[in-house]
Amino acid sequence: MITAAINDNSYNIVLLLHLISIILGTGAVFITPVLIAKERQKLISPAICEQVMGQLISPSLLLGGVFGGALVGMSNDVYDFGQTWLAIGGALWMIAVLCAVLVFPPTFVNLPDFTIKKSILSGILHLALAGLLVLMVWKPGY
Repeated sequence: MITAAINDNSYNIVLLLHLISIILGTGAVFITPVLIAKERQKLISPAICEQVMGQLISPSLLLGGVFGGALVGMSNDVYDFGQTWLAIGGALWMIAVLCAVLVFPPTFVNLPDFTIKKSILSGILHLALAGLLVLMVWKPGY
């Protein structure tokens, strides 16, 4: 039974949710270093800025991938997880979510301190998100 097809209302709602969550998560990842640099000049702590962004980034990126997977399932076999761009995208998404959780941990997650590796993980996160953007635009192997 098909519950949705491409350009159907339910498909478009999930697409909208996918795009909003990706814009929120990715935008916050790329703007956070600028905000932290600005906050160092004021009285607000960079740690508070990172904590607030942690509440936004990791959940948004996680939901973006979930909604993206739902779009593949709702596409009526137009998209398939066996396609190269989706397989690579899924791996990059997992890397991005893992790095986001380690760099900007949400307050509801208890993790060890990765302050020493934060710059490396942040670089990997930025590269993974840029790679995902390239994959979603050009769709190699589609």
